[in-house]
Amino acid sequence: MKKVAIIGAGMAGLTIATYLQKQNFDVTIFDKGRGVGGRMSSRRTDWGYLDHGTQYFRIQHPDFQKFTEKYQAIIQPWRGKFATWVECDLIPEEDTDIKYVPLKSMNNLCKAIAEKLTIHLQTRIINLKKTQNWTLIAENGQEYQNFDLVIITAPPAQTADLLASHSPITAEIREIQMLPCFSLMLIPEKSVTLPYDGIKFEHPILGWLSVNGSKAERENNSGLIIQSNFSWAMANLETDKEEVTNILVKTVNELFALNLDSFKYKSIHLWRYALPLKSHQQGYFYDEKNQLAVCGDWCLLGKVESAFLSAYYLSLAIEGVIIR
Repeated sequence: MKKVAIIGAGMAGLTIATYLQKQNFDVTIFDKGRGVGGRMSSRRTDWGYLDHGTQYFRIQHPDFQKFTEKYQAIIQPWRGKFATWVECDLIPEEDTDIKYVPLKSMNNLCKAIAEKLTIHLQTRIINLKKTQNWTLIAENGQEYQNFDLVIITAPPAQTADLLASHSPITAEIREIQMLPCFSLMLIPEKSVTLPYDGIKFEHPILGWLSVNGSKAERENNSGLIIQSNFSWAMANLETDKEEVTNILVKTVNELFALNLDSFKYKSIHLWRYALPLKSHQQGYFYDEKNQLAVCGDWCLLGKVESAFLSAYYLSLAIEGVIIR
């Protein structure tokens, strides 16, 4: 049985693991985090979960539709009101594509996918070594040996560092640029009323604002998510996070005549690798000679469905069904 190591337990890593396991591969996943989900993460608080990464996903491709059918008990449409902020006007959204969210928390879908997979959490892989087969070396010095194939689903910079001189695909991956995003989680002492549950922005600072509790089975109805736009985040990567927090709160207060000033919970997270600068249509990278492969949402359009499709296409290539 072919032994496969997958680095990363986000949507792409869990998807490729699921399909390869069905093909009777012996699959082990390694992730540096305390839980699965990657950018589909949710922050657990005393007042419930806050979705500080991916806000929702769409189901458009038939293969993603088929994959998610088995999890339909925990996936529901986000039945909120949405708008786009443009030049001080809120334009109601008429998008007919349904926004989906898992019940309770965004990473709940990833938890369900992970149930029958072998995963080593809090295990940061920092190096690869090749003899006859592949050895993965963790940050604590522990070695995981004898893998026939290694698949990396980390962001491009981290992926390139792991691939190093092991593969000719490294150079192309290292050239891929990613855009950052700040995501601010707030639970105000006093709940506030917003005109919409989710607002996209064409604004110098803001990118997104949502009422977290408008999603299905979120425990706290007053939680807010404020996200910067990508260009502002790029320009403020070195800005103190407390200052970034204050700027985001002040901007929202001014735009919506709010008085957000005291909070039960407040935390900011920088997604340093949130979205690819350019769309990449290759889908995945597969170095068959060296038995190294790469997939992830950034290999396509940076969305949840992109992560699935990248992993799905790679699984077909490994199986020999298609070569994209």
